[in-house]
Amino acid sequence: MNFGCILFAFACLLATADSMKLFDKFQESDDSTDSSEDERNVINVDRLSRALMTILDGGYSKDSWTVYYMGRKVDGASANSFQSLGGGYGKDSWNVYFQGRKVDGASANSFQSLGGGYGKDSWNVYFQGRKVDGASANSFQSLGGGYGKDSWHVYLMGNKIDGASPNTFNIGK
Repeated sequence: MNFGCILFAFACLLATADSMKLFDKFQESDDSTDSSEDERNVINVDRLSRALMTILDGGYSKDSWTVYYMGRKVDGASANSFQSLGGGYGKDSWNVYFQGRKVDGASANSFQSLGGGYGKDSWNVYFQGRKVDGASANSFQSLGGGYGKDSWHVYLMGNKIDGASPNTFNIGK
């Protein structure tokens, strides 16, 4: 396992502990290493955030300084303003992210997750973080199952379906 996964798992334990002592045998150390006195189970927290991790939905979490997606740091994201939008999308004051990666060109001020992998801002539609060419953000709606439509076209996984009419198209349930 890599250090990031271990860090995320440990942070989750801290967040759910709700200020209870996890291990009665461990005593807090006043030395600079913050290690347990039980040498069989030494836990060094030098590299861990001292603030409790906040678990957000959609695989995102954050501490006071850093945003994570599935335990990996989200480069450039501001923990202070970050919020998970659902469906793998998240945003801070400046950028939009899909599954922890920055969505190029998306406006954080107006961005919203639509579900089914789709999201939009005032000007563009995105599927799994990639711009959907030709889609109208004004009228676009996610239909579920990877389908979406605007006033003029129907899309599957962000690709236009030739010949499909948005007025009559529906997905069988």
